[in-house]
Amino acid sequence: MRIKIQNLKNKNTSVNNSQQPEKITKKTFFALLDLTFSDPRWFEKNVQKFFDDVKKQRFADDQAVLIKLENIGKKFSNGEGGTQVLFNDVNVVVKRGDVISLIGANGAGKSTLLDIVVGYQKPSSGAVSYSFKYDYSPTEKMGVSYQKNNLLSSLTVWDYIIFSHRLYKSRTSLRDLVVFVYAFGIEKFCKMKVQKLSGGQQQRLNAMLSLFHDPEIILLDELCNNLDMTIKTKIVKFIKQYITVKNITGIIISHDLFEIGNLSNRVLVIKNQRIKIDETTKNAIKKYKGLDKLVAASM
Repeated sequence: MRIKIQNLKNKNTSVNNSQQPEKITKKTFFALLDLTFSDPRWFEKNVQKFFDDVKKQRFADDQAVLIKLENIGKKFSNGEGGTQVLFNDVNVVVKRGDVISLIGANGAGKSTLLDIVVGYQKPSSGAVSYSFKYDYSPTEKMGVSYQKNNLLSSLTVWDYIIFSHRLYKSRTSLRDLVVFVYAFGIEKFCKMKVQKLSGGQQQRLNAMLSLFHDPEIILLDELCNNLDMTIKTKIVKFIKQYITVKNITGIIISHDLFEIGNLSNRVLVIKNQRIKIDETTKNAIKKYKGLDKLVAASM
């Protein structure tokens, strides 16, 4: 088993802003948030300003290879002195601008493969290569949101927002911070402790936090699971515009047809320990006569 990490010099994905980041406090945050409640169209007006400002930045528009998985295999002890192979000989090239939906039955190895990409697990065989710029670890440039999160239940939503904002030295303005909160539908829960949130609300918080440090690659695990259609549509629309404008790369684990169809431009199906399908989303829909039939074929 070997893991190969390359730190190659690529063009910066955005302009560095030499200005000092805006100081955001609990008082200023909730003062603005309270004001927004009196204007039903606040989010609609300000989300457009948010994306207008994003468009003024420069982002890499090439299709450079960012990640390569070469002959990746993963096996576990079966507890009886033998081993169980989860998958073998997985070969995937991820280019800038790819938004990949990783599809497969429960237990096929989707989450494990995501862990290997992030670096949380090591493959049993094969090599992972990263070809984007980072300082200490490739994970710095990844925004990761898992279905099962490890949020500390004693903290409030606000605690997590300001902690993440300061940890990553984010230059997100106060207005944009509130735009994020609205985009993920947690504006009414910011004073609540995480333990009081539903599973879907915690999932939305986790997904929002994954974007705070301006990642080069986002990795989302069942983003739309247990969400009603209204909030699902709002979140998917925001993320779609966000990754399109910034040319962000994404890997998404999902069984949700709406999420797959609206976010991804490429689908990978993992089945019987191999990558069985690797197609553009458009070609896969045409070949299998619909996303529902494609997902059914992956089971």
